[in-house]
Amino acid sequence: AWLAQETNLFLSPRAKQLAYLKEHEEEIKEFVKSLNPKVESVQIDWKQTQWDKIGNGTPQGGGEIVQVYGGFNNISNSSWSVIIKITDGKILINSIGIGSPLRIGGKLLD
Repeated sequence: AWLAQETNLFLSPRAKQLAYLKEHEEEIKEFVKSLNPKVESVQIDWKQTQWDKIGNGTPQGGGEIVQVYGGFNNISNSSWSVIIKITDGKILINSIGIGSPLRIGGKLLD
């Protein structure tokens, strides 16, 4: 455990944030499942994870976010994304919200 903590010191902030997100993978999946009863399984594409700054019309902006993407029910052309706020470098997993709705082939899932 000590070695893991020491190794973690050398990770970039984004690598640490990604590791944190992966620790909370089930919470992300449960959130996506809660969006539609037809969603039985959720797949996350960690390689598509993106960090961004959001605007709110003020000079300081709206803050930082991370976007997580994936699919569902093992359907190759399914998609969704969620947005999670970042404050002071920490991901606020409880701030998870929908970024883009559940889709199959670009069409909204009924």
